[in-house]
Amino acid sequence: METVGRGANRATVTDPTRSGAGATLGAMGPLPTGDVNAILDAYLDELDRWSARLNLTSIPRDRMWARNIVEVQELLDVAAPPAGGRVVDIGSGGGVPGLVIAILRRDLSVTLIDSDQRKTGFLIHVAGLLGLSGVVVEAMRAEDAGRRAGMREAFDVATSRATAPPPVLCELALPLVGVGGQLCALVTGAPRALAACALAASACGGGAPEAPTLGLLRVRKVAPTPEQYPRRPGTPKRHPIS
Repeated sequence: METVGRGANRATVTDPTRSGAGATLGAMGPLPTGDVNAILDAYLDELDRWSARLNLTSIPRDRMWARNIVEVQELLDVAAPPAGGRVVDIGSGGGVPGLVIAILRRDLSVTLIDSDQRKTGFLIHVAGLLGLSGVVVEAMRAEDAGRRAGMREAFDVATSRATAPPPVLCELALPLVGVGGQLCALVTGAPRALAACALAASACGGGAPEAPTLGLLRVRKVAPTPEQYPRRPGTPKRHPIS
């Protein structure tokens, strides 16, 4: 057991019991420097261990690699954040996709946002455990983040998985993305979501929504977000732009 300090945050971490899962990223292209597979397995083991009491994920450990790693790699291939870029992950929960992005791309600065302080506690803990110095964890609502100086229109890419319906997600995410950046979200049935979120995307400065894959929604930021967005916390969910 050791205590890891990260600025104002300190987390006591323990070495998790390793699962022995044999999947690798070997078929997915060149790896960054370091034993990335071991780091990813350590993260999945910790996610599985903590889920017993925090309900971070319903995905069984033996399916986590395909769902939590392979899908995020596909998102990264599409988003292609610039070297040294800034990524914000909305509704981070157990850390997918944001924490996985931070492991796969150590050059990025990754901000994880979640309003649940128990979940942000887990994120701080596992970022310390894995030595992810480029990760910042914020316990706040996305609506508040979108109006905070230093966060509004400050990111190259916004990511999310299953945080909100696509029209709501556009209002939560696009105010955080600078012009020229993009929202890339893991969703179910991306082609069906395009028409549903087109108006919300346009209202918040986005271009026409795209579905690069069946499970990925992309909206490019083409204009500044008008000052009225995002609306008050809870309003986007109760009254989506449509």
